Amino acid sequence: MAMSSQVCALFEEAPERSAGVRASSLYSSLIDDLSQLNFADADDRRAFPPTLHSMLARHGLFGLTIPADRGGLALSLQKAIELISATASFDVSAASALVIHNFLALPCIEAAPHLPNQEQVIRGATRGDLCAFALTEPGAGSAPRHIEASAFMHEDKVRICGRKIWIGLADWARWIVCFARASGHDAKGRLVGVLVDRQAPGLKVTHEHRTLGLRGIIQNTLEFQDVEVSRAYVLSRDQDGWGAAASSMNRGRIGVAAMGLGALERAIQVAASYATHRRLGKLRMIENSYIEQLFGQMVLRREVVKAMLTASCRRVSGQGSPNVHLASATKVLSSEWCGLVADQCVQLLGGRGYDEGTPLAKIYRDARILRIFEGPTETLLSHLGRCLLSRATRDEIADLFVSLGAASVHADAIEELRGLDETDGAVLIYAGWLTTLGLAQAVMTDGTFTTSDCATAATDLVSTELAAVRSRAPTRLSVERRTRASQTLANFLQDAACSIRSPVLTDDYLKLVQYV
Repeated sequence: MAMSSQVCALFEEAPERSAGVRASSLYSSLIDDLSQLNFADADDRRAFPPTLHSMLARHGLFGLTIPADRGGLALSLQKAIELISATASFDVSAASALVIHNFLALPCIEAAPHLPNQEQVIRGATRGDLCAFALTEPGAGSAPRHIEASAFMHEDKVRICGRKIWIGLADWARWIVCFARASGHDAKGRLVGVLVDRQAPGLKVTHEHRTLGLRGIIQNTLEFQDVEVSRAYVLSRDQDGWGAAASSMNRGRIGVAAMGLGALERAIQVAASYATHRRLGKLRMIENSYIEQLFGQMVLRREVVKAMLTASCRRVSGQGSPNVHLASATKVLSSEWCGLVADQCVQLLGGRGYDEGTPLAKIYRDARILRIFEGPTETLLSHLGRCLLSRATRDEIADLFVSLGAASVHADAIEELRGLDETDGAVLIYAGWLTTLGLAQAVMTDGTFTTSDCATAATDLVSTELAAVRSRAPTRLSVERRTRASQTLANFLQDAACSIRSPVLTDDYLKLVQYV
C-alpha cells in the first residue's frame, strides 16, 4: 500500500524535529552544568575551572558542527552560536575557547582531506584535543601581506621560522594551525597554513600575555625555531592559504558576535536585578523614567544583534561560511553594543559595578576585547566602506541589500557618499557605518529574521542610530586643516615629554621599559 502524503511528510520532518529536540536538551543540560562552576576564581587563577574542559567535552562542544560520523554534534551554525552565546553569558573566556577551536582552527583541518591522519586528528579534537589558530604577529596583526613568519618548502619537508603573538589556547593545545609566508622553489611567497604538533621540536611558548580581560583562557607568544614537519601537513597544499584563513576568521566573527550577545544579556540581567531593588527616594531605580528608557534601549540592541546573527546563520555559502559582509556588520554591532551596554550597566550599579565581586566588572573587561578580536571595528568598517564603493565588490553589497529587500537603503547610502573622497580614511569609516546600520535596518524590516514583539521599536532604534551617523558625515579636509591637526599632536607630545616624561616600550609594544 502506498504511504499517504501526510505520513511521508511526517517521516521527512522527523530528523529535523529530532535534531531540534537534541539541541534543546543539550542547551538545557549545558546551562545546568555551567551554572555550577566558579568562573570568578578561574578568572583570578587565569585558567579554566578544573572541571570545565571535561564538561565541555562530555557535552560534545569541541565538535559543534563536525559531522556525527567524525565524532561531532553536526549542529547547524544557528544552533552552534546559540550554545556559544549561552556559554558567554556565564564566561566569555570559555566561549572564546569554543570559538577558537570550533570556528577558527577546526575548519582549516576539516578542509584538508589529504592530511595523513586527518580522521584521527578530528576525532581527537571532538573529544577535547584543543586546536589553536596562529596568525597574529607583532608587526602585522592579522594582516596577510605583512606576515613575516616563513615556511621554507624543500622536497617533502617544511621548515617554519617566526614569531606569533596573542595565540589563544596555544600552550594548552594539541594542534596548532600556523600561517606563514612560503619560500623555496615555486613558493611565490604565498601564505600557507600548516598543521603543527604542539610538541614539535623547535616550537616554544615564550610568553603568557597578562590580558586586561579574558583571563580564564591562556594566550601565548609562540616562537617557531626551525620547526620541521612533513609537507603533507601543509593544509592549503599548493594553493594560497589566505582563503582558508579568511574563511575561518569570517566564522570567527560570527562566534565573537555570539559571545557579545551572551555577555550583553547577562549584563542587562544583573543591572535590572539591582535596579529593581535599589530605591531612589520613594521610587525604585527601575521606575525612574530615564532608567526605564535606558533599559528599553539595551533590550532593543539585544533584539537587533539576535536578528543579525540569525540572518548571518541563514545566509551561508555551500562550504558553510556566512556572507562576509553581513558577518562583519554583525560582529561590529554586537561588539560595539556589548561594550556600550556593559559600560551603562556598570554605571547603573555605581561603586558596586566597579567591584570585582559582581559579574559586571568581569563582563566590562571581557567585552573590551570583542571590539578587537577577528578584526578591530575600524578595520571592518573601512573594509565594508571600501567594498561598498569599490568597482570590484560594490555589486556584491548591492546584491546583499537586494536579497534582504532593501535596495532603497543601499541606494540611499550611495547617494550619501556622492562627492566624497573614496580614498579618505574618515569617508571609508563613514561608509562602513552606513553599510553596517543599513544592513541592520534591512534585517529588522525583513520578517524572515524578526519575530519578536519589539521588532518595530528595534527597527526605530536602528533608524535613529543611522540618522546620528549621517549627522556626523565627514567633509573634505583641506591640506591646511590636516596640517593643523598633525601639528596639534606634535605640540602635545613635546609638552608631555617635558611635563610627565615619555614612555619607552619594547619593540613589540608589549612591555614598558622605563620613562625618560
